[in-house]
Amino acid sequence: MKRNYMYIVLAYGLFLGWLLSFPYNGPVLKHLVLIHQVPIASFSLVYTVVPAVFLIIYLLFFQIKEEYAKNIMNWSITACIVGTVILFTLPTYYWYPVLAVMGIGSVMYIIGWSYYYTMEIPIDEKMRIMALVIIIGNSIYYVINILHDQISIGFLLAVIIVPLIGAFRATSNIAVNNKIAVELEHEPLPVKLIFVICSFLFAVNITDGLTFHAIYPSFDQLFVEYFTFYGIMPYIITLVIIFFFGTKLSIMFPVFLGTSVLGLAYLSFGLMGKNWYSYFITETFLQMGWALLDLVLWTLFGLIASIYGRPLKICGYAFLANLLAVFAGGLLAVRILNKLDNYFIISAAFAIGIIFISFLIVPWLSEAIEKDLRNKLFKTNLQNKPIEEISPLSIPLPQREILTPREREIAELLIQGFTNKQIADLLHISENTIKTHTRKIYSKLDVANKRELLQLSFSSRMSKGRSS
Repeated sequence: MKRNYMYIVLAYGLFLGWLLSFPYNGPVLKHLVLIHQVPIASFSLVYTVVPAVFLIIYLLFFQIKEEYAKNIMNWSITACIVGTVILFTLPTYYWYPVLAVMGIGSVMYIIGWSYYYTMEIPIDEKMRIMALVIIIGNSIYYVINILHDQISIGFLLAVIIVPLIGAFRATSNIAVNNKIAVELEHEPLPVKLIFVICSFLFAVNITDGLTFHAIYPSFDQLFVEYFTFYGIMPYIITLVIIFFFGTKLSIMFPVFLGTSVLGLAYLSFGLMGKNWYSYFITETFLQMGWALLDLVLWTLFGLIASIYGRPLKICGYAFLANLLAVFAGGLLAVRILNKLDNYFIISAAFAIGIIFISFLIVPWLSEAIEKDLRNKLFKTNLQNKPIEEISPLSIPLPQREILTPREREIAELLIQGFTNKQIADLLHISENTIKTHTRKIYSKLDVANKRELLQLSFSSRMSKGRSS
């Protein structure tokens, strides 16, 4: 692994370990709350809702330049380090503003990291790198979850600070290839595609809040000793398998598998009730499903940012959907499901609904991303190839005989995806001359624009193929 890849992996992997272990409803926060005898719900709410409101304001009114990504990460992680020390040393009435600042800092750190993940990690390596990041984060969580109530409060502070300091060091060492940064395109964002993926992320992550408030409390008193040691082991093992075989998988296959396994978890919970085999089956399926879906969904956002640019904005939408889903899932469980006698069955029905929606969405999602990715790679190849090496191809066009030789030449280059400037450089004529020829081409072939010209060429190619 390249050194820069290693720094990118460690930066977020270590930060994620701290995040899962402490402020994100982690065991360390629960331990502190237990010591101080205060309710955890209000603190978790602050850490979720305040960053969500901040993200809404950021996405609506602000545009942060990618060049400030490292500064954003450094300031954010500094706020998290200071906040962690305050929570361990000061009275609980300081916790609310501190957790609010830490929540915003956590969100901004991850958004800043998304820029480096987008810019530096090749498309075919994104899933494996994301898997490794999540493995590191959850391994730290697993160790701290075992140790948190076995050591003194001072030693616990030292343990939880170490990942943050390591993440800060790794962040400081990340480098960016300026040439790649310059080449990042800023095309119009695919609003429809982002909306669909965010909606999918929202639907899947509602199960997170639902599980913590409706399913786990059902098992907590019966199998509490198993939660610490078994817990996320299926999650980590699933990601380890993906890390070693991730390059051989279609990015959409884990989505189908993950939603199916998650549905099986809810079905087992709904049908088998509260017993030891129900716990192990449900927990295994839950962790496997979350591992696959977490990996693919966050990889997808990195992939879309690689195609369209603006990773800070795209990651912001993803994180907002995630926060709103966890909040909505908890609200759904606490306010509605827990008050119903048959919430086991409702949970299973909810999971089946997610599976049904997923199998409707994923084929369209796969086709849309693959199409955009092909276009991106095509444009990149054109931009990286010297213009002198490019020659017109013989492109099927109906009524091509009504075009002059120069017009046929220009039409063929337009169909290949060349811009007016590239064609002008290749043919050694002005862009205005290209525009004049283009208008004549459109008029003679009875098309209105370049898109209709491409459709005409495609139709001609298809009819020629059928006749042969």
